[in-house]
Amino acid sequence: MKILLENNLFGLRNTKLISNQKYMKIGFIVGKTNEVCDNKELKKKTPKKFLADTYNKKNQLHTDVAIAMTVKTKFPGHSVDIILPKEISVQRLKKNDINFVLGYDYISTIEQDPWVPKFAGEKGQKLLIDIYKNPQSNIFPPFKHQQFIWNKKKYLTKMKQSKIPINPTIFIKNSVNIPKLLAQISSYQWKQFIIKPIGGCEGHGCGFFTTKDVVAEPTKVVNYFTENSEYYDEYLVQRLTEGFKKYGEVKSFWIGGEYSYAIVTKDIPYGDSIVSPLTDKKILEKCLDLGSKVTKAIPKLDFKGKKTTPVMTRVDMVCCLDNKPLSSYDYYLNEIEEGGLAGSYTDFKQITFPYVDVLADAYVKKARELLE
Repeated sequence: MKILLENNLFGLRNTKLISNQKYMKIGFIVGKTNEVCDNKELKKKTPKKFLADTYNKKNQLHTDVAIAMTVKTKFPGHSVDIILPKEISVQRLKKNDINFVLGYDYISTIEQDPWVPKFAGEKGQKLLIDIYKNPQSNIFPPFKHQQFIWNKKKYLTKMKQSKIPINPTIFIKNSVNIPKLLAQISSYQWKQFIIKPIGGCEGHGCGFFTTKDVVAEPTKVVNYFTENSEYYDEYLVQRLTEGFKKYGEVKSFWIGGEYSYAIVTKDIPYGDSIVSPLTDKKILEKCLDLGSKVTKAIPKLDFKGKKTTPVMTRVDMVCCLDNKPLSSYDYYLNEIEEGGLAGSYTDFKQITFPYVDVLADAYVKKARELLE
């Protein structure tokens, strides 16, 4: 794919340019446990304390640590500080010029993945938020942007205002009147619907319902809120798009504001998702147009008075609005995921984009932009 190749070269061409710049202290906050990087040589160079267990396998190299180690290897002229979740503190972070959040944020504390005692529960979550909001912590992306992304209500409202197509949505809280909610859904003639927690990501906390079934037996919805109320306060309700199951979800990756690659994920009952590169030219063209509009509609980030854009954004899209056929190419924005915390799917062999190398270059380039 031409665009993909151009972006590969973009990352590699800039390696020499970036490496000749002034000394920087760059921190990488890691913590992923679910995305293995299969680079045996890099793994050998990585201190064991940064290798995490996953999929019943011990001491795995994950993409967040791999990015940090690649920067450390390719740019020896800079200081690279790899920070585990248990090591996060203002005292540690303020020693660096900038700290990129790759593997542990507020959502990680909710999902307890990984579990970190000092960030457990409401008190621990507040502690992490206070650290990330502290100007001395030199966090990137800034907490305001992190909050914008994990709060689906905020970004969906912003995207709707920006004329970005989204699925019809009802915003609710734990205290919702369930009979009234079901009556509203029935009045919209939604045959099926999904409830997503605001603050959840990668499918965590999602509930799928058939309207006629829960109208007859509301206990199913009551049980959903009982199970999730400990972790979430607000939710969104959307009509379940038939195309989500039929055609899957397009996940597009934008690095440095430019398109890099796209995949299609399709869930199968009682099994892992089917993941494949996006090869359909018409769908790619439609999703490139929509994805570009989404990235441009995201508010600028403010790092110590400098306005900038995210290092990486993942834009997820689904077809089709109003359950039209795929031939309509009527894709809409489903979700936005941010930076290193967004799943890259490069742990699937069929996804060959050089994610770690390109992101390593992109993070150093962003540090240079913000610290000059």
